[in-house]
Amino acid sequence: MRILEPPAAAIMAIAAHPDDIESWCGGTLARAVDAGASVRLLLVTSGDLGTSDPQATRPLVAAQREAEAQQAAARLGLAQVAFLRYPDGEVENSHVLRGDLVAWIRRWRPDVLFTHDPEHPLPPYLAHHDHRAVGRAALDAVYPLARDRLAFAEQAEAGLAPHAVRQVWLFASAVADVYVEISQSFERKIAARLAHASQTPDPTALPESWRRRFVDVGRPAGLALAEAFTVLHLE
Repeated sequence: MRILEPPAAAIMAIAAHPDDIESWCGGTLARAVDAGASVRLLLVTSGDLGTSDPQATRPLVAAQREAEAQQAAARLGLAQVAFLRYPDGEVENSHVLRGDLVAWIRRWRPDVLFTHDPEHPLPPYLAHHDHRAVGRAALDAVYPLARDRLAFAEQAEAGLAPHAVRQVWLFASAVADVYVEISQSFERKIAARLAHASQTPDPTALPESWRRRFVDVGRPAGLALAEAFTVLHLE
């Protein structure tokens, strides 16, 4: 078990849906921004299945959720958000997806990448299919594809040179052993999550329920409020 400060580096987060990073690593990313990091977010889907409204359509839901994601990113202090717009609920670790992720890694050139833990996901057995697929594709893109000159070599013509990521921080990890104290960024984490209004049936109850949740996360490390990760070193 380790307690770490957020990385003050060029950071890229790859997530399956709008509101994923707010749920699992928003406090850590906000603290990283405060420490001088530049943080950029790539969303593989736009969460276009995320509604119970019988009148809603997938394009309308996607547009609303993208707007919410932009607002949430501004509240966290993220530098940029990009959308791949894969269909929600249908993501596979395909050659095409890996190529898209490699291209964005080479474009943004992060030192540290945050993504879903695909091997030991939370919740166990019931982790969203897209979370597992995105996490696996992201790890495959980081190592070895984004690094290797002959992988997706056609990207060099667009000026996307190979790039080696130094660390990967896996969130929603059932074997997490790295903790980050988020007391000072917790209110911004909540504000970012509340930006996803379409996904928040009771915005008055969420702050307190989340406080209890992240008190529980921090308890094993003796922290008041925390997020937890599995950290991979690629150097």
